[in-house]
Amino acid sequence: MRAAAIVLAVVALVGIGTAEALISNDLLSQLPGRGRPVLGGGGVALTVIGVALSVAVYAAFGLFLARDGAGEAEALGIGMGVGAAAGIIGGTIRAYLIRDYLGGVLGGYGLADLLLVTLGVFVALSVVVSVAAGASVTWLGFRGGRRRPARRPPS
Repeated sequence: MRAAAIVLAVVALVGIGTAEALISNDLLSQLPGRGRPVLGGGGVALTVIGVALSVAVYAAFGLFLARDGAGEAEALGIGMGVGAAAGIIGGTIRAYLIRDYLGGVLGGYGLADLLLVTLGVFVALSVVVSVAAGASVTWLGFRGGRRRPARRPPS
C-alpha cells in the first residue's frame, strides 16, 4: 500500500510539473522571434497554482504516512525520496520541453554550446528544490496528521 502511495505521489507531482511546463512552453512559443518572456498575470497564476497543487500532494502524502504508522524519520526520508524522483523525472521532462526555446535564446547570444550544461543545471536545481520541498512539506503533513495520545481524565 505504501509503495503504491509513493508511486502515486511521484506521478501526481510529475503530472503537475509537466502540465505547467506544457502551458508555459505554449506561451513561450507564441512570443515573436524568441522574445524575452514578460512576467504577466497568467504566468504568475500558473506558477502559484502549480506550487499550491504540489504542496497539497506532499502534505496529503505526509498525512497518509502519519495514518499509515510511519515513523518521523521514515516520513522525512520517504518525502525526500519522492521529491528526488519527482525532481529527476519532472525536471528532465521540463528540460526536454524547453530545449528548443532555450537553444534559440542561447544561440542568439552565441552561447548555443551551453545548452546541455544549462539544461543539466536546470534538472539539478529541480532535484534540489523537489528534495527540499518533499522533505519539508511531507514532514509537516506528517506532523499535522499524527494522532495525539488521548489525555487521561483527571481522577
